[in-house]
Amino acid sequence: MADRKDWSAQRWAIEISKLWRAVAGDTRFPVDVEAIAPDLSAARFPSDPVKAIKGGPLPNFEGALYPLGDPATGWAIIYNESGVSLGRKRFTISHEFGHYLLHRTKLPNGIECDEQVVTRREGKGIEKEADEFAATLLMPLDDFRARIGADDKPSMDDLGGAADRYVVSLTAAALRWLEYTNRRAVFVVSRDGGAKWARSSQPAFKTGRFFRTAIETFMLPDASLAAMGNFDADGKASGVLPAGVWFPEEVEETSLFTRRYDLTLTLLHLPKQVSGPRWFQDDVDEPDTFDKMTAR
Repeated sequence: MADRKDWSAQRWAIEISKLWRAVAGDTRFPVDVEAIAPDLSAARFPSDPVKAIKGGPLPNFEGALYPLGDPATGWAIIYNESGVSLGRKRFTISHEFGHYLLHRTKLPNGIECDEQVVTRREGKGIEKEADEFAATLLMPLDDFRARIGADDKPSMDDLGGAADRYVVSLTAAALRWLEYTNRRAVFVVSRDGGAKWARSSQPAFKTGRFFRTAIETFMLPDASLAAMGNFDADGKASGVLPAGVWFPEEVEETSLFTRRYDLTLTLLHLPKQVSGPRWFQDDVDEPDTFDKMTAR
């Protein structure tokens, strides 16, 4: 690797992916970040490598990067393993590894990261960079796009297949797809009929199709499949809903109830052409849950 002083999150992830591909070849997925982090850090930064990756019940945060020694002679990545999926654990470890590569010299006392910035990818600044690193390392864009094209209309099963390939959560796979799709789509995570948070693709956001959920709870439309809760044996419900249910236009909804986490994941596909006026959940310029896309 060349000079790494000013490498971006994406550059780090891409270069590591190249090395991992050379080692693992056709078996490179899922990316073994727990093996990569100690080995690569020891080779590139022998004076302060990642010496430990440990899980435990963390009630107040999702993951952390802690220095070992003063000054640091090594680092420990800590992740929450209480009631979380393997995919979520892997993303948290990758997120903290991103902090190690990008920010450890700026954060000599370490850093703790909560669920909002890791699971929902709603962080700003260095948290956004760590999320970008984790998503790019675990779900390389070239491989993801080869499975689901920018113009494709994936089903929840398609996104689930991607999640299985990369061993990430379904939510992480959906957010990755929303980053590059040309389609208008909205992803909503809800519980007990109230949206916890939502994310729109850039084409959907530009036409006013988003929900702002941070300031007030957005209650799901009564006529939506997610609100009615008539799920099949696999926890799924899907159908085309008329204009006026979610938005002033017809929407194709697929909802999945996850009993383990008591959450409903909803994917909304909107028509390619906007019908009717722009519509907003609140009179705002941009949604708090939408991360502006960075040029790739």
